[in-house]
Amino acid sequence: MKNIYSFFLFTILFNVFGTFAQQAPVTRLDEVRLSDSRLYKNSRSQVVTVLKDSVLRENDPLLTNVLKFNSLIFFRENGYGMVSSASFRGTTASQTAVVWNGININSQFTGQTDFNTINTTGYEDVAVRAGGGSVLYGSGAIGGSVHLNNKFRFSKNFSNTFRLDYGSFNTRLIRYSGEASSEKTSVYINAAGTASNNDFPYPVTGSFNENGDFQNMNVSAGIAHWLDENNILKFYSESYTGERGFSGTLTAPSRSKFEDVNHKNLLEWKGFYGDYTSSLKVAYLEENYKYFENRSREDHSFGNAKNYIANYDLSYRITEAISLNGIVDHRHTKGRGSSVGENTRNITAFAFLFNHDLGRFFYELSTRKEITNNYESPILYSLGAGYAVTSYYGINLNLSRNFRIPTYNDLYWSPGGNIDLDPESSYQAELGHTLKFGTFEFGLVGYIMEITNLLRWIPNRSGLWQPVNTGEVRNYGLEARSAYQTTIGNHQFSLNAIYAYTKTEDKALGRELIYVPNHKVTGSLAYTFKDFSFSYQFLHNGSIYTSSDNVYELKGYSLSNAGIAYSPSRLDFITFGLEVRNLFDKEYQSLPSRPMPGRSFNSSLTLNL
Repeated sequence: MKNIYSFFLFTILFNVFGTFAQQAPVTRLDEVRLSDSRLYKNSRSQVVTVLKDSVLRENDPLLTNVLKFNSLIFFRENGYGMVSSASFRGTTASQTAVVWNGININSQFTGQTDFNTINTTGYEDVAVRAGGGSVLYGSGAIGGSVHLNNKFRFSKNFSNTFRLDYGSFNTRLIRYSGEASSEKTSVYINAAGTASNNDFPYPVTGSFNENGDFQNMNVSAGIAHWLDENNILKFYSESYTGERGFSGTLTAPSRSKFEDVNHKNLLEWKGFYGDYTSSLKVAYLEENYKYFENRSREDHSFGNAKNYIANYDLSYRITEAISLNGIVDHRHTKGRGSSVGENTRNITAFAFLFNHDLGRFFYELSTRKEITNNYESPILYSLGAGYAVTSYYGINLNLSRNFRIPTYNDLYWSPGGNIDLDPESSYQAELGHTLKFGTFEFGLVGYIMEITNLLRWIPNRSGLWQPVNTGEVRNYGLEARSAYQTTIGNHQFSLNAIYAYTKTEDKALGRELIYVPNHKVTGSLAYTFKDFSFSYQFLHNGSIYTSSDNVYELKGYSLSNAGIAYSPSRLDFITFGLEVRNLFDKEYQSLPSRPMPGRSFNSSLTLNL
């Protein structure tokens, strides 16, 4: 393995890699509009890719499909609309944090987020942050984090958007977004309902996807009000209700059903007092689920977790170039379930963040320590720096230590839970550069991470599956990004491309980890001419191993989507859309024996009032 470290050292010495870094300072306006301002203020040495609402509107509203075609994350799906888990830089789903307006919302039971339960309709943007982020966002932010952001505007605005979709397999979608604001008050509300028979045909066999129907409703709202010229109060709320059958495999039918209801509420008081900025957040998160082995019966298992969160962040601008943050965070969790009993967890965290901008050179330092009654947490840190060599070329470096705590299922699942587990710990290093010429951008980043105390469920001597700290894993790879935009008369073009090379190694076995493709490529082309707009998306996922001995392998696949939209000039508040998904009708699976849909169609009508 010495050649791996030599390879990484070589990149540092000769500046081979690149990254898109956040160079613009966060202004007071950004602090007001966005609750998760630390995402940009304290992540300048790492890659943050922002998908704006225009991108979200062009894609299937389920977060899985948005990120599958627009990010480096690989998804393992049990079928369209079924359980979907993320693999970021070769890590597991529990090592990718999902953050809602600055609050980590990963499940207290599984430690992960099912990306098919998140509807992107209600968000201003979705940001993808590559690399370790446990200092800012706590447990699980090892491979990276996904950020769901709502924003407020104070521009005397009133707008409403309605959208109706209908597509293959009797798939229906209705969305509404409304916003009203004055100079002192801003309000938004979003609602989206989705339902589908999801009975697509399986290739070759002639059978259909059975028991894969789903329906869900998501409602979110927020209000912000200036109390005076220095104090603003903001409130965010969101509720999700979903019900879906769990489709079986090619060889094993299923009659199971899953119901879940989740609530998120966040109140923030922000104050601006000269060189000091104060932010107090209190949040309440609740997750509920019921699992029916046979949907025609009432017997079911269940789980309920209630999270009470308080966070205080005091920022002091020492000079125009230097800032310091002190953060205190407390989370109280009460969880109960048919398989985990009833348990309580308290976590208190202290963090310090330091930023120094010297013009062409900047550096950022941060550290975090958690105290809890369940485990001993390591001291976490992140060290980052960047240098603008020229006006079009820059280099960044980041080193960090990250971790993931055992979940309720890991500790208390009966039978099999293990209360003696230690947190996973990870050391990471990444180096990157960025090139920018006008509207053309290119970045390339290289990284390596070492994960110890990897949590895995394995059978013990009696055959009972139980979680243990046994694994040590090394992940390393390259990530390239490019973007270009141009306008020629009435013709507008936009091109984006992403490539990821990922290598993983289980040190004990000397094998690659399962369900991690070595290669992923995405690309998109958008073209607008007068009243018409056209889009094309491409995705390639390389082959994956499906057994720990690397004997069984699932072949890779390539997919294409294409769409057209028409907004007549005389009726510019109306947009008609048509999309073809899986354009070339490719047969593919992201998990063994779980076929995904072939070619399908979706039509839409949008009204902007």
